[in-house]
Amino acid sequence: MHDIITYLTKRRIIAVFAVIVIAVISIALSWNFHIGRVTYFDGKYNLVFTYSLIVYKIIELLFLSYFLFYRHKRYLKTNEPSIEFLTTLKKHVKLLLFLIPQGNTVFGVIAYKLGGEVFYFLIFSFIALLTLFIINPISLKVTSKA
Repeated sequence: MHDIITYLTKRRIIAVFAVIVIAVISIALSWNFHIGRVTYFDGKYNLVFTYSLIVYKIIELLFLSYFLFYRHKRYLKTNEPSIEFLTTLKKHVKLLLFLIPQGNTVFGVIAYKLGGEVFYFLIFSFIALLTLFIINPISLKVTSKA
């Protein structure tokens, strides 16, 4: 169990580092290049779509974090971990730690293109960082009996 927690903590640190690096790159690019808003539907609904993406991403991260992390944490409170469970736990949390930066980067680029400002990309980067800080693999050690 300790090896899995150490591995997942390292993955979490890498994910945080990746989000920060991508956010810094986006700021540098916004200083050097101007990306205009898209003009589909005369640009009337760009902010509505952008805010809808933000709400969707927050709801999606709540579901993902529950199904890929917190339900396993709840299971560990009452049961002894088996080899199959630990393999599934490692796979699911590893997937979650990949999906958070990847999904928020994609949604951030879409919001950046819709809004025309790097601020919208940074909102998604902040949401990713907040989620990565909330999901802490070390908390699995406290709740496990192994």
